[in-house]
Amino acid sequence: MDREIFNRKVIPLFALTLMITAIGTFIGFMMPPILYIPVVIAEFVVLIIAVFARRKGDIRRSLLFAFSVLSGITLAPIIYWAVGTTGDIMIVAEALAITAGVFYALAFYVWRTNKDFTSIGSFLFFALIGAIIASVINIFIGGSVFGIIIDVAVLLIFMGFVLYDMSTIIRKYPNNAVNGAVLSLYIDFINIFVRILELLVWSRRD
Repeated sequence: MDREIFNRKVIPLFALTLMITAIGTFIGFMMPPILYIPVVIAEFVVLIIAVFARRKGDIRRSLLFAFSVLSGITLAPIIYWAVGTTGDIMIVAEALAITAGVFYALAFYVWRTNKDFTSIGSFLFFALIGAIIASVINIFIGGSVFGIIIDVAVLLIFMGFVLYDMSTIIRKYPNNAVNGAVLSLYIDFINIFVRILELLVWSRRD
């Protein structure tokens, strides 16, 4: 993808998806808890459709926005838990600021140095599968230490995905795959935010 197109189209659209996510989160705060499970299922279905569509070239912008809204709604219980556990609403702003700093530093590093991290994609994928399995195991065995280890591992994995996705977008994405590029970076950003928020909660509890 041409760098000018990335600056002119990808970055503004990425910022817009984050704003839409914030709207979705406010919707989630007002939504009855019984509706969260259907929303999670819908989010997963939309993501699968978007991933397959991206492989064929690009995804529809309406699909990207729908995923952003659904992601925002599913973020609401996590944010509610974080604020309720710590009693500090500013923990969300703190997590968001740290996420923005980490994300920008990694993305800018790839942009500035032009280093190629596309070779780590397979490793990151299998590492993520392992982290998901570990998360399922943790549901049954519990334990804060194991939970913290998983959060740190997933955080590092998605930091790696920022390097990988930025390298892939710059080198392999066609100029018309703007929505797909935004989706990749958006998923990385949201996952980094969730893990940093959870780690901040763990630090306040301990």
